[in-house]
Amino acid sequence: MRYFRYSLTFAFGIGLLLIGLTFITYFQLRYTSNPFLIEITFSLIGLGVPLTVQGISGMFGYVRYSKLTGIVGFSLCVFAVLSFLILFPENWTYPNVSIVATAYAFGLVFTFGGLFAEVVQRSIESREKTEEVKEEIEDLTFFEPVNLEPEITIKDFDLNVKGVERIGKVIKVKDNVEYDASLLNRVREGKLEVRMKDKEISEISKILRDMEDRIKRD
Repeated sequence: MRYFRYSLTFAFGIGLLLIGLTFITYFQLRYTSNPFLIEITFSLIGLGVPLTVQGISGMFGYVRYSKLTGIVGFSLCVFAVLSFLILFPENWTYPNVSIVATAYAFGLVFTFGGLFAEVVQRSIESREKTEEVKEEIEDLTFFEPVNLEPEITIKDFDLNVKGVERIGKVIKVKDNVEYDASLLNRVREGKLEVRMKDKEISEISKILRDMEDRIKRD
């Protein structure tokens, strides 16, 4: 509803400006033109400018003190327009001209000042929200550790003692190839000694003899 109301205010102000500019062009107004046409034309323009600015300010949304500033500016503009209608043309002389022009100028300053304050405030708030979103994204960003160990998968493939293929379960074997290779190189170069206990040697010999007996029986 707020946007509709201030959009209507903005459109009404633009309409007054266009009508006033059309009058100036069509009637070719000068100081010696019909006083009534001059009053109507400059009243339309004088009210159209602050109404347009107020409509824009309202659509942005008023921030602290900006609404009060806009109301004061608009009131000064209305006061200047009414004074012009009362004084023109008989009393449109110095110092009345200076007073009315000064009031209208201050009204425009307050009106545009309120709009400028709103634009700056919205820009700052938008920047702060953008920085907060970036910080939240950085906090949520993480890297999962990568498993660099090679994984060998043997699926539905198994060998019996004779080397015949046999269907079996999926077997996954993880091995550190680089580490094992480095150990073998160190053994070959004589930098690493492999020590085994007599009990371990006897167990290995027993396993080898059992495997040999099974092969012979098969």
